[in-house]
Order: sequence, then C-alpha cells, then structure tokens
Amino acid sequence: MSNHLAIATVTATLKSLVSRYALEAVPGAHVTTSPLRTLGGEGLNRGVNIYLFMATPNLAFRNDNVPTRRPNGSLAAVPRVALTLHYLFTFYGDEARLEPQLLLGSVVASIQRQPILTPTLIKETIHSTPLPDLSGSNLHEQEPHISVTPYSLSLDALHKMWSTFYQVPYSLSVAYECAPVLVDADVAATQNPPPEQIVPKSRPR
Repeated sequence: MSNHLAIATVTATLKSLVSRYALEAVPGAHVTTSPLRTLGGEGLNRGVNIYLFMATPNLAFRNDNVPTRRPNGSLAAVPRVALTLHYLFTFYGDEARLEPQLLLGSVVASIQRQPILTPTLIKETIHSTPLPDLSGSNLHEQEPHISVTPYSLSLDALHKMWSTFYQVPYSLSVAYECAPVLVDADVAATQNPPPEQIVPKSRPR
C-alpha cells in the first residue's frame, strides 16, 4: 500500500491542511510540528502545533494481510503494518485576544470540512515539502483513504502527557487520529512455484 515514508507524509499533509484553511482566523499564526516542550520558543508566539504522540495497531486492518509466509518459509505476501496515528493539536497565542480559541475553532471546522486525506492533497504535499524529502512517498496510492477523526483524551491522560511526559504548562489542545495508515515492508514476495506434473508410470504387461 505505502512505504516507510507514510507516517511522515501523514504529518506533513495535516500541516498542509491546517495551513491552507485554518490560519485566516489569526494573522501571523504558524503551523509547527514540534515537541510540546518547545512551544512558545524560537519566536513562535502564536500558532497551531501538530504533534504525533502515539502510534497504535489498527484493529480493523491488523490481520488483513496475514499469513505472509508459506510453510517452507518463503515470502507469499509483502509484510504490512496497519497503524492508527494519534495527534495532539495545541493552540497558543495571546489569551487576552482569545487567539488559541480562534485557532481551535478554525482547525476543527477545517478538519470537519475535509476529514479525508485525499490523494490530491497528499500529492500536493509531497511535491511542496522541501524537508524532509518525501518525493519517494506513495501514500497517495493507498486504499482505503486515511480518515481524520476526533480522539477523546481523558483528564488523567492529559495530566500525564503534560506534567509527567513533557513537564510543561498545559495549553489548549484537541486530539485527532488518522487511520488506517498501511506501511509495507520494502521486500518483494515470490510467486508460488508451478505445480509439479506427475507422469503416471506404465505398468508392465
């Protein structure tokens, strides 16, 4: 379905989607893909941060491509990993002007407007992203397409994420998941050998 560049391509496509539709609400806002501990630094005082915080097996497609080997150990199908990617969208800016809330509303409306990472959007992202080099990505060929859906985080999970894992003050955030992301191994499957023809032996008369 897609190669090892799939995960980075999903993140870059989300960034492209948000940049295209969601930044009009707050002039001068940026879209970043940085660790949470760096938010607010490097002159980035207002914007949206898209952070991939977890990848889990996708239950719907986890066993869709097994078994991959024959009894003799030869490769019958390309091994595939089916993933669900969990993202945290964090909004920061001037609280007095409600900039984080403006950005939150704009982002959720934009994703609701386009909840599918379409092949066209993915291809445009691949061609327009200088770093990292995604030119070898074939994510746009994946079927089924990747859906972007809201993901509920409990208060306990939020507390652990911010205070324990990243040790930074909480900022207004919302979580989404992207699925399915199907990553194929870079190997080629071998064809089944042709069946042996059994020639009956003639019986002596």
